[in-house]
Amino acid sequence: MERTPYDANSRSSSHRALILVPALTVFVLAVLWITILLRLHVEKAAVMHDTRVAARTLADALETHTLKTIHDVDEIALLVKYGYESSPQTFDLTRYQRYGLISADTALQVTLAGADGRVIASTIPFSGAVDLSDRAHFRIHRQRADAGLFISQPVIGRISKQWSVQATRRINRADGSFGGVVIVSEDPAYLTDGFYNSAALGDHGMIAVLSGRGFMLSRRAGDAPSKTGDVMPTSYMTFRKTGVDDFADPLDHVERIVASRQLDRYGLTVVAGLSVDEALDDYFRMRRVYVTMATVISVLLAGLSAWITSLIGKLLKGKDALRRLSQTDRLTGLPNRGQIMDLLDEAVAAPGSAGKVAAIFIDLDNFKDLNDTFGHQCGDEILVTVAARLRGTVEARAIAGRLGGDEFLLVIRAEGAHGVAEQIVGDVLAALAMPLGGRLAVGVVTASLGTSVLEAGDTSRELIRKADLAMYQAKARGQSCRSQTKSDGAIAA
Repeated sequence: MERTPYDANSRSSSHRALILVPALTVFVLAVLWITILLRLHVEKAAVMHDTRVAARTLADALETHTLKTIHDVDEIALLVKYGYESSPQTFDLTRYQRYGLISADTALQVTLAGADGRVIASTIPFSGAVDLSDRAHFRIHRQRADAGLFISQPVIGRISKQWSVQATRRINRADGSFGGVVIVSEDPAYLTDGFYNSAALGDHGMIAVLSGRGFMLSRRAGDAPSKTGDVMPTSYMTFRKTGVDDFADPLDHVERIVASRQLDRYGLTVVAGLSVDEALDDYFRMRRVYVTMATVISVLLAGLSAWITSLIGKLLKGKDALRRLSQTDRLTGLPNRGQIMDLLDEAVAAPGSAGKVAAIFIDLDNFKDLNDTFGHQCGDEILVTVAARLRGTVEARAIAGRLGGDEFLLVIRAEGAHGVAEQIVGDVLAALAMPLGGRLAVGVVTASLGTSVLEAGDTSRELIRKADLAMYQAKARGQSCRSQTKSDGAIAA
């Protein structure tokens, strides 16, 4: 059967219907995933913001703790300094210790060194001469009267034999000359151990107190013991400016959000860092739930979409089959009367169709006699053969349809429809003049043809009427005749 514009429109509508469900599914899934990804992005940004705020809060607290520790140490140094300067001959360090002026919780050891660097007194018993003149914290005070409180690099104490940070003050004689130093030794680990709180810092948090001279006073990360005296990695130099940074720690390879604070008065920097992975732990769990949920929904929607699309495809196929059955002549396979008339109505209704539409009415000659003589089966085979020849002859130039019985209609839509119709009529008569052959008892079947070209103001019914009149005029003149209506409606032989 020829494919008609109606068929193309129907196939296009079916195609759109099949695409609609998958397209809608893709749209819904896109909205779902975009919503989830945006939600996850917002959640992650909120967690990172909260972590930065927490890191700043911890850095502020560590700054306060460090300043208080240094202040307590400096108070002891000043107390001993002024006591010794007031009466160097009668000064008794053990009395300060006995009266609780030197707290063991604050100071590991208090030592007095004379102008020559030799230890005069210490809160820890010692024997022999202990010379501290080569220590940096001694030399700085001997060289500079305005050094103030000096905090040394962590060293092994020569009396305590332990790691300690030396906080020193210069002792002046009555004439203002250098008279020695007061040394308050502090356990460096106290700077971090005394502050570390696993509830606030987590299992992989980090705090550190750094010197501006390129060494670490103390650093603690997680449950590991505090470390002191280590060389400071180059990347730690970035902490010398106050702020919050994402930082991959080269010492333990943990990525942290780190906040730092400057203690300019003492040349120190305090650092507090929170593990990024630990901060995002709840976010990662939520993300897994969201992604799993979205994946399950996606699979279910995709499966449902495929099932619905399959059902729609089957329904459309059934609908197309029913439509073809309702529009097709079951014997010949040509468009039936309803379909060919619809196509003619569509052609006539098109703008500017006058002179571009033609109808050819075909009626087989003496077909009733053939049916009566050779039987209806032979008649049906003749109709099938004629339909096949019509279809093959007109090809794309026209649409052939069966009106009923032995009547056929050709609908032509073309520029110069008159000339095309004339050519098709000649081709059809030539095709029908060929022997039928096969098992048919009839050698040749003849037909009468009537042609009509659409004129301005004509309807499809008027066009058919004129072609029908022309066909009957041709039939009256004899077998295998043709006739065409003129513009005035007369019949030409």
